[in-house]
Amino acid sequence: MRERRYKKTRKPHKVFLVVCEGETEEEYVNLLKRHYRLPITIKTKVSGNAVSLRLVNQYLKELGLTRNDDCQIFFIYDADVDCIVEKLINLPGTTVLSNPSIELWYMLHSKDYRRYVQSDTILKELMSSHPVWKAYMKGKLTMDQQWYLLANKDEAILNAEKMVWPANPSSNMYEFIKALEAEKR
Repeated sequence: MRERRYKKTRKPHKVFLVVCEGETEEEYVNLLKRHYRLPITIKTKVSGNAVSLRLVNQYLKELGLTRNDDCQIFFIYDADVDCIVEKLINLPGTTVLSNPSIELWYMLHSKDYRRYVQSDTILKELMSSHPVWKAYMKGKLTMDQQWYLLANKDEAILNAEKMVWPANPSSNMYEFIKALEAEKR
């Protein structure tokens, strides 16, 4: 007679739901996802400025999740639109803002930047900050740019932690990276 095998009960799978403003933020999250290769599910949704509690609940429903599941929500946005910041602060989850834009976060990989700056100016500053950024296009990262971001991630974290968040300039992208690193342990 054969022995009956019982399935081991598995721990619930952890999920990070990352709601992004646009393709640039989504591209960066996908880079981190490939780099860390964690045993968690990281789902990104681009929602633009239409982010709301109803939309977040819809995303959770699409993933088959409820509020009781092991799910962390991150909102990764540029802080150059005031009304978006007010919306995000009131939503459940971790708000990750780069002020004025994610390009500031990219630039913090090369240098400590502390001057007030507009979104259009930060692009010019980024492109002149290091040769790898000369041909930068929003929404896309070349292989060299990806490598550069990963290789200089610790410097960016140190530079960002010195800033007063959410003032201009500042970024707390390191909170998302630290959450990924905590899952790695």
